[in-house]
Amino acid sequence: MDRNPLAAIDIGTNTFRLLIAEVHHDPRKDSFSLREIHSERIITRLGEGIHDKGLLSEDAVSRSLSVLKGFSDTISRLNVYRTSAVATSALREAANSAEFIKKARRVTGLDIKIISGEEEARITASGMLIDMPVPASALLTDIGGGSTELIFARNGRPLSVCSLNLGVVYLAGRYMKEDPPAGRDLTLMEGEISRRVRRAVEHFAGLCGPETVFIGTAGTITTLSAVTQSLVTFEHDRIHNSRLRLDQVKDIYSAISVMPARERAGYIGLEPARLDIIVPGALILLRLMEAFGFSEITVSNYGLREGILVDLYNRL
Repeated sequence: MDRNPLAAIDIGTNTFRLLIAEVHHDPRKDSFSLREIHSERIITRLGEGIHDKGLLSEDAVSRSLSVLKGFSDTISRLNVYRTSAVATSALREAANSAEFIKKARRVTGLDIKIISGEEEARITASGMLIDMPVPASALLTDIGGGSTELIFARNGRPLSVCSLNLGVVYLAGRYMKEDPPAGRDLTLMEGEISRRVRRAVEHFAGLCGPETVFIGTAGTITTLSAVTQSLVTFEHDRIHNSRLRLDQVKDIYSAISVMPARERAGYIGLEPARLDIIVPGALILLRLMEAFGFSEITVSNYGLREGILVDLYNRL
């Protein structure tokens, strides 16, 4: 079955991701590798405004269905053996998520499964550690559009999970109302993030020690890695397994949080659609590193999407 291409669709609050690949399992090491056939990531902002009304907006639904139709067409064209489409925070929270799933099935033929925050964390952990040395003790984080997931793992096995209601789309919508953001709004955002991060520190008390490695994934963290390396195009091999120091994250946040969007565009460079959400994303990462006492974070360019493929392979 290793040579049968599988497809994973990660339906996130901010970004939709498609990956078509062959999954290869090494039973001697119980490890996985991927041979990528096709990859796409498109920012749809499905969860935009959801915290105000509790509903997916018509515009967000329209944008998202259009992207899913494109994904479905690609999957058909490339003769994929099986597909797994997984939805996270936005569809967990929206009162009209069932309606969206029905529309998606009708328009695209895709069956979407909504997973819990804990299941999201477990699958993300299995994806993040692909093509990476597996540490004996690790705290893994995925800073997403609707939530931030934290997973403590020993030898790659998740032992404890904490899902924080801290998403960059929600924070940007609430606190990034002015350009540049107002000082009072930044202060309020810092307060909210710090309060929620304290809950995570309490959750993992007694698990993390001096030997624990901090590993992070998703758009905020990979973008910050690209910035520190002055990359003008996204380069997987330079981002995956790279490292970000606490002082670098602090310097970037201090710079971008006081910039108007036009200046931030020149500073960030790679993804114009990330210009507002990169500010709360960088602050979440900064507060996590400070609260847990990490001086650096190892960057993974893999995550939920790759974990979905491994999970699908195991089920098959």
